[in-house]
Amino acid sequence: MIKNNHKKIYKISADLLPVDIEIIKVYMQGAVYAFCNIKKDEPFSARILFGGDNGNWNGTPMQKLYDYYIKEGKSKEEAYKSAAIDAGRLLKSLLDGDNYRTFEIVGKDTGTLYKLA
Repeated sequence: MIKNNHKKIYKISADLLPVDIEIIKVYMQGAVYAFCNIKKDEPFSARILFGGDNGNWNGTPMQKLYDYYIKEGKSKEEAYKSAAIDAGRLLKSLLDGDNYRTFEIVGKDTGTLYKLA
């Protein structure tokens, strides 16, 4: 649950199978829980968890987001940007639907920053 969320949660733009979306969210949940276990008081975002040094999604469920946009004819840069937006939307949806932990929005970098509440 996100305790101070006042903004709408948007659906992703990529037209993926529901099972693929759920697999991506399970993968993301593992990353969120690992981050929170190690860095309890530090904020995180989709960029922190899945960008930068973690931006190569090859071999992970998240690769389907990027591949979708490549198949749609987008350039590599456009596909990466669209997939990153979808990753942020999926992360927010995942955190908002978490029944075991509570998160809060603590700021913004290239996307929303969250923290374990």
